[in-house]
Amino acid sequence: MLRPAAAVLTASCLSLAAVPAAQSGTAADGVAGATPAALYPAPGQPSPEANGNDDAATSTVHKDQGDLRIATLHADITADPSAEAPVESLVNSLATGNHTQARAVAQTAQLNAPDVLILTGVSYDEDQQIAEQLNGYLASGQYGAAGLDYPYIFTAPTNSGRESGVDLDGDGSIGGPGDAVGYGEYPGQYGTVIFSKHPIAEDEVRTFQQFLWDDLPQAELPETSHSDLAASVLRLSETSLWDIPVEVDGHTINLVTTALATPSEEADIARGDDLRQVIADYVTGQAWYLYDDKGEPAPGNPAAHYVVAGLPAAKTGPENLDVLLDSPVLQDTQPEAVTQRPLSDRPGSEWHTDPLATRHVPGDRDLRTSYVLPSTTLPVSDSGVFWPGEGEIGYQVVNPESSYALEDRLVWVDLTAGS
Repeated sequence: MLRPAAAVLTASCLSLAAVPAAQSGTAADGVAGATPAALYPAPGQPSPEANGNDDAATSTVHKDQGDLRIATLHADITADPSAEAPVESLVNSLATGNHTQARAVAQTAQLNAPDVLILTGVSYDEDQQIAEQLNGYLASGQYGAAGLDYPYIFTAPTNSGRESGVDLDGDGSIGGPGDAVGYGEYPGQYGTVIFSKHPIAEDEVRTFQQFLWDDLPQAELPETSHSDLAASVLRLSETSLWDIPVEVDGHTINLVTTALATPSEEADIARGDDLRQVIADYVTGQAWYLYDDKGEPAPGNPAAHYVVAGLPAAKTGPENLDVLLDSPVLQDTQPEAVTQRPLSDRPGSEWHTDPLATRHVPGDRDLRTSYVLPSTTLPVSDSGVFWPGEGEIGYQVVNPESSYALEDRLVWVDLTAGS
C-alpha cells in the first residue's frame, strides 16, 4: 500500500510550473491550459469507427478502475532550426490546430488514456505556450478518440541548445549545437512536459539543470583542449532531470524524469551513462554528492515511491542501462507490444521484431529507448507498448510507411495505487 504524502519527500524544493490548466493566461511559475483549437483530419487516417470495436481491443488495453496509468512518449515536437525564430515558428504552427506531429501525439495519448503523461523531445519556450497548446490538442478528440483532461502541467527550462560560451567540441570556434551545454540547434530544442490528472506538489519539485558533470565522483568527463573551462560550464544533464511529486488519492509518487538529446559520439554516451548512475543513486537515497537548482543537497529518499520515466537511452552506440534495469529498488516490467498482428508481418520486419522496442530506426534494428520503471514498492497490474498492426486502431501512428507516423512509440505502466 502506498504511504501517505507526508511520509515522502518533505525537503524545501524549487517551485516551478505546476498549476491547474483551467486557469487562463500564464505565469512565471505556471502553465495554464489553452482553449482547444479546431482540428482537422490528416489524409488517410482512419477513424475508430472504420476499424470496429473488436480491433480497438487488440491495440489498446483498458485500465482497471483505481489503477494509475503512467506513460511516456518521445514526441519530437521541435521547430525547423533554420527558421529565423525557431521557437516562435513552432508556436505559430501549433496555433493552427493542425500540426501533424502534435495531432499524432495527441491521438496516441487519447487511445491509451494515461493519468500521467510524460512527453520528451518537446521544445521549451519561456512563456510556456507550447505546453499550453499541446494540452489543447490533448483535450480535443482526434479522429473520434475521446479528448483528455489534464488540469496540471509541469515544464521547465532545458539545457538543450543553451549557449556555453566555450568551444566544447574543439572545432576552433564558439557556437552551434556542439558547443551548447546540451546538444541543440536552438535554445530549448529538447525539453519535457508532464501532463497530469492529479495534483503536482509544486513546493516539493526538485530540478537538477545546474548540476555540473564534473561534480559527479569519478565522472567520465571527456578530455578536450579546453577541459578546465569545459568542466566549469558543462552540466551533467543534456536536457532536464526532475523529481516531480504527484499526489494520488492521499499518496505521493515521485516522477524522476529525464531525456537525452541527440547523442551520437562517445562523449555523449559517457554522459548518458553518468546520468543514469546519478538516477540509480538518487532512487536508493545514495546521491550524497547531488545538489538541486536551489543549491540544496539532494541525496534522494529511499522511502519514496519513485517512477523513473522518460528517455534515458541514446539513439545510437553502446550504453549502460543495467544500472537502472538491475536496480534493487526499481522494477522493469518489460512492456511489450499490444497487438494481435505478428510483428514478423510488419513492413521491414527483418529489423522490427523486438516487442519491447519503442523507437523505429529506418534500415536498422528498432531500439528500446523510452522507459517507465516503478519502485519495487509499487504494485504493477499491467504494462505495454502502443504498437498496433495493420487494421488495428492507431496503426497509422506507428506505420513507418505513413507520413503521419511517429518515430517513437508510447510505453505505459499501470500501478495499483490503492492496494
